[in-house]
Amino acid sequence: MSRKEAVSLSMGDRTSPLEADLYSDMITDHPRVGSTVEVSRFAAGTLKDHRGKRATITAVISRFGQVVGFKVRIKNGPEEIGTSKDFYLDRCLVEDSQAPTATSTAVREGLSHWNQQRDYWHIDTGGLEALSFAMASVTPAAIATPHPWGWDFAVPEPMKGDFTQVRCIAYQHNNFWTMGTTVTPIRGGLQPVVQPIEDHWARTFHWTHTIAKSMAERFDWPWDQAVRSIETRATASAKILVPMVNEALARCLAARQEITGTAPDVGVVSAGFSVVRLKVGTIGLTEPPSDRRPYTVISIDPAAAKDPEYLRQVVLHECAHIAVSSDGGPPHNDLFHSISKMVGLKPKYRD
Repeated sequence: MSRKEAVSLSMGDRTSPLEADLYSDMITDHPRVGSTVEVSRFAAGTLKDHRGKRATITAVISRFGQVVGFKVRIKNGPEEIGTSKDFYLDRCLVEDSQAPTATSTAVREGLSHWNQQRDYWHIDTGGLEALSFAMASVTPAAIATPHPWGWDFAVPEPMKGDFTQVRCIAYQHNNFWTMGTTVTPIRGGLQPVVQPIEDHWARTFHWTHTIAKSMAERFDWPWDQAVRSIETRATASAKILVPMVNEALARCLAARQEITGTAPDVGVVSAGFSVVRLKVGTIGLTEPPSDRRPYTVISIDPAAAKDPEYLRQVVLHECAHIAVSSDGGPPHNDLFHSISKMVGLKPKYRD
């Protein structure tokens, strides 16, 4: 198929971008097929001459799970295709008329926990750090900007001049702070220029610190102590934890190689001192690669760093899990115990 032919199969323009494939994205058995709509006063293109007329939906165009357009048969007229903004549906309102992008969809799904209001203790930045961790799971590049009403993230889009904006409305009240988020693709204008931060925990700490420090200094949020904690943990993660993880992981993989004759390619590993991912009563957590986050993330409770020897044992435990690379079954299996014994993980720290 030539480029010219391919373009003719899509719909949308810079004022109403849709970028939908009229073959693969068109659904003829959608529940809305057969419904009556009215061509809206915003209709453009060939639909402009049919404004105010009734039409029957013959097919639905879906993009990233969102209905973004319709194929309709105009009453006493031809069959036409238009975006969702071109039609009034159940009421005379045009809702969800802006089509999502792949980036905005990924970001929205990654931040779904904050689609509704969340409340936190006024001096605690754990909610902000958890939000930044989730952002770090869906993009390596974003600009975090504080405002009197909260903060936002600007995530560059592949299309020149476009970006996805994450607006976080946040405010202090009583002994709490409250936050909610919205995610919107912004088309046209100045695209943010930002260098990706390759390490997961490094960008989590960077965004958290950027926002927390500005909110404390510029808008009097009670986060001075929290900012110092973020700075300390970020520095300790880079200078102490990461080198320790690299050394321990190399030992565990060598042990796995000696025991089984093979060692997995574990890829990138990011480690940080933080409790936002830890369950109560745990000191460390290893999160394996996933579709959203194609690398391993290690979280270690900062309290473990009070005793260097204990910290080494915790790190060895997590690295032994990575070396095992289990895809099911008991987490502390025979191979885990064999590797642990070979690298010097004490029995009391193997469970």
